[in-house]
Amino acid sequence: MEHGPIVDADGHVLEPPTGMAERAPAKFRDRIWQIVTRPDGSEWLRYNGGERPANGLALAGVGGMSAADRERARRGEMKYTEVRAGAFRPLPRLVDMDADGIEQAVLYPTLLLGLPALDDAEFAEAQANAYNEWLAEYCAAAPERLFGVGVVPHQDMARAVRVIRRARDLGLVGVFLRPNPSVDGKKFHDPVYDPIWRTCEEIGLPVGLHPFLAPDMPGACRALGFYALKAEGVEMARSDPASPIRHMANIFFSQAISNPFDMMETLTVMICGGVLERFPRLRLIFLEANGGWIVPWLERLDHHYEVFRWDVPWLRMKPSEYFRRQCWISFDPDESALAFTARSPLVGAERIIWASDYPHPDAKVPGVVDELREATAGLDAADRARILGQNAAELYGLPPFTARSG
Repeated sequence: MEHGPIVDADGHVLEPPTGMAERAPAKFRDRIWQIVTRPDGSEWLRYNGGERPANGLALAGVGGMSAADRERARRGEMKYTEVRAGAFRPLPRLVDMDADGIEQAVLYPTLLLGLPALDDAEFAEAQANAYNEWLAEYCAAAPERLFGVGVVPHQDMARAVRVIRRARDLGLVGVFLRPNPSVDGKKFHDPVYDPIWRTCEEIGLPVGLHPFLAPDMPGACRALGFYALKAEGVEMARSDPASPIRHMANIFFSQAISNPFDMMETLTVMICGGVLERFPRLRLIFLEANGGWIVPWLERLDHHYEVFRWDVPWLRMKPSEYFRRQCWISFDPDESALAFTARSPLVGAERIIWASDYPHPDAKVPGVVDELREATAGLDAADRARILGQNAAELYGLPPFTARSG
């Protein structure tokens, strides 16, 4: 048996129905994320100047719920406030963590994964700060067990830097960025983003790169046509048999394909574009794209480095060596490639963390830790302990776990 904490390195919260608007400047309060209940009892999402029915959002919070509840959510018949209680309330979350033996969890957003695509950078900053403050309060209910990762509006560098520093002051343990260009289509190796990397390196916050299944930013989802760009386009694609994207305007295609594609590109840009050479203490986390691709991808990058080194003269090491120095990758607990990757000299057990994805529909509640133990059964106890929690605790700077709360 491994010894050490069990740490969920990529859990999620659902954005709360209420509780963020009052944290924002008055001029933005009507635009801040909130669920409004109308006189007929229906729930509507009010966000960024618009309102739309919120019932379709409940699917994001049905992890571990019954098959009947999941089907209700899929059909849009479940209210947002009927999702798994731990999605936006901390104490029920602790009960679910206890059922799996998870001591600590690091929390990313859900629908505010889309925040970096907002056109209004001033509003994006206000929304990010309001969410980050709410998240810090959520985590304060169990400060030895729950740890937040702040949202960053990387449309504007000055605003991004302010939000990052404020996130650190709130006690958040990392910051989240979409793996998509946010400034005039420029990739992340462009110096325009250097203020983000410099600030995170300076204050010691890791950057969690987390994809989002929408075409609202440049990336695989948009480039490969997995979603129509407008809502009416999506409806057309689902109903018109002649539409070329009829079978691609859904979660299956957008998440299964675009998540790893965006991560492969972003990892390549960050390493081979010289970001990690310029910022040798910057720490990057590659999340929610599975992990089985990382060994062959690093092999490919190393091969190209040997053959075409003149194209990347700023690199002083093989791409895999930068990865081993500054990067971590998250696995789903049931991935068959986990043990293989842990044994690979290109990655190793020291660079692997795991994610429950709680409370999203793919989360197993309970059962996720049992799957993880099965996937790591062939490794020695020290490597299992690293993967189950030691790596994440060190990466995020978590305090030692002493006793369960709640």
